Amino acid sequence: MKVTEHLRDAKGKTLFSIEILPPLKGRSMTEIYEAIDPLLEFNPSFIDVTYHREEYVYKKRPDGYLKKNLFVSGRVQ
Repeated sequence: MKVTEHLRDAKGKTLFSIEILPPLKGRSMTEIYEAIDPLLEFNPSFIDVTYHREEYVYKKRPDGYLKKNLFVSGRVQ
């Protein structure tokens, strides 16, 4: 169901949704279920699974050049 359909069907009622991040590559899908289970008691209208955005951090090297490092979920890779 699309978000716009949820809004249309709400008929003025406030909707509650949850957005979660999927586990990092190589980690178990069980983490998603463990994250969602305690939140289901709040009866969200929908749950959105987003993605990890890749960011880059540039660090100056001793030779004056910059080194590009991948930064994912609070850690430089």
